[in-house]
Amino acid sequence: MKTFTTRAVTAAILSSLSLSAAADLYQVEEVPTADNFRHSFARDINAQNFVVGVSRLPETAEIDFERLGIEDPDTLTDEQIVNFIRNLANESSSETQRQRIGLNQAFYFDTTPQPVEPIPPTGEQWADSTDSFFYSINNANSAVGYSTAPYELIEYTYTDGDGEEQTREYFVSDFITRGVWFNNGQMNRIEPSNEAGAQYLGGETALMDINDSGLAAGYASVAVSPLAEERIADCTPEDEETIVTAPVEVCAWNTWFSLKNSAAGNIEPFRFSFYSRRSNSGSFRANRSIYDVRGFLWQLDASGNVVGEPQRLGTLMPRKEDDKNDFSSYAYTVNNNGIAGGQSWTYHPDLDAIKMPAIFVEGEALAVTEDTKYRWGSVNDINDNNVATGYLAEVISSKLRTTGFIYSVDNEQLTTLPGFFTGSSTVANAINDDGIVVGTGEVEATLATRDRAGFMFDSTEEGAEFINLNDTISCDEPYNIIEANSINDSGVIVATALKSEEYTDSEGETQTRDVVVTVKLDPSAADGELNDCTQQENRVERQGASLGLGTLLGFMGLGALISVFRRKSKINS
Repeated sequence: MKTFTTRAVTAAILSSLSLSAAADLYQVEEVPTADNFRHSFARDINAQNFVVGVSRLPETAEIDFERLGIEDPDTLTDEQIVNFIRNLANESSSETQRQRIGLNQAFYFDTTPQPVEPIPPTGEQWADSTDSFFYSINNANSAVGYSTAPYELIEYTYTDGDGEEQTREYFVSDFITRGVWFNNGQMNRIEPSNEAGAQYLGGETALMDINDSGLAAGYASVAVSPLAEERIADCTPEDEETIVTAPVEVCAWNTWFSLKNSAAGNIEPFRFSFYSRRSNSGSFRANRSIYDVRGFLWQLDASGNVVGEPQRLGTLMPRKEDDKNDFSSYAYTVNNNGIAGGQSWTYHPDLDAIKMPAIFVEGEALAVTEDTKYRWGSVNDINDNNVATGYLAEVISSKLRTTGFIYSVDNEQLTTLPGFFTGSSTVANAINDDGIVVGTGEVEATLATRDRAGFMFDSTEEGAEFINLNDTISCDEPYNIIEANSINDSGVIVATALKSEEYTDSEGETQTRDVVVTVKLDPSAADGELNDCTQQENRVERQGASLGLGTLLGFMGLGALISVFRRKSKINS
């Protein structure tokens, strides 16, 4: 749940908007990026203005250069080392015989950024080999997310065709992911509730949201899918003459990795890259798994321990008898009334299996819409008035584009958001109790590749303006806000922005590059009116140079956090 207390401030601010004004609606505060990381991605903010998110791309890590054939690593430049880190990233490398490095680390910000490693390595496990994420923080300052497991190097011996023993080394881990809870330095993690889903690769769990009473929403593996069972069975052939060159866990991991990166080809390509300020080529990821996964609600106590039996959530439809793929549901948000929202596999009459938005009430999955023009979607947040928000994908002008929506659970009423223009791909990320929606949308209708900007929209006001958050801050600010991630009931927004920074290259020359930063937009110290920076020269400077973030940061985009391990929804990109 991303909503908190005090409604009057937001309402007063929105009522004072004026396009012709030259003052600022928000005062910007940059949340410092954690040491040793280049980028910072916002995820959530609570009533105390504490922020959680993800630091990305470490600039140093423990690398075994000898395994990489590098004899003298001291000759490498800083940027060459960063490139090695990128190439060894867990999310992109399918090489199980190469060292593995995590690019992402959860952070918690109260007055200073606190990098958090929920599952540190022990024994022979390798340092810097995990990815961790925080997605939500409640008013008790409890943060939730998930972490991958540290990797360990093992030896596997087999007999080759000449009757000689051969030994290979592989990097393996104990499990895919574990949901984690964090508060005041104390950590706890959630195990799969059904061990049937953990027989290969240890299963997976994730916590995506937590309300003020400690009710956490997320998902957990419950079984191995029929397709994965067949593929993994091929790893251990009955024919004793067949030479098996890798252990079964490596074969199972290869199956999981290929399914995780699979595209949703049945809903046609989608040109979108979430954390670039421009749209690029890409497609929805199906983000499949070797597991059948179900959304869950866990009641946690003040120490993050599970109280009672977790509530398992359903799917929008049952799996067809001839469907051997994983069939799952995911809970990404829960409000203080215990109503959850997220996503579920279901079936389209013409497109077969698709993921669509779901509301979960008393364990039952309820559709936000059954209109067949929509081909994909998700609920990303729900407020305490039982109004949910998210996105739906449909074909507009021969292109698959996303549309933000709000949905009243009580009235069963769906309303789509206007966007910056007709056909603008829009994703709504959060809604507070005043009905203020924030997210990201395309702002340029005429370009082949379209700029994106964070937005704010008052869903309770008839004819409300769709506000570009870059027009709510001073035109002199160095930030280009590309996504608004969360808003509390005091009207404070946490957002993701691009800015340029100077650095010194290996030749001692000063260079400029774009980085991603987390910012807070605070209305309390601002004058409360919009700017129009588009006519000013420094507006061009604020946008910065092209960063190629689609390649660098794609994992954090729409798809990865839907399912990548499956993130708090967005789209798959």
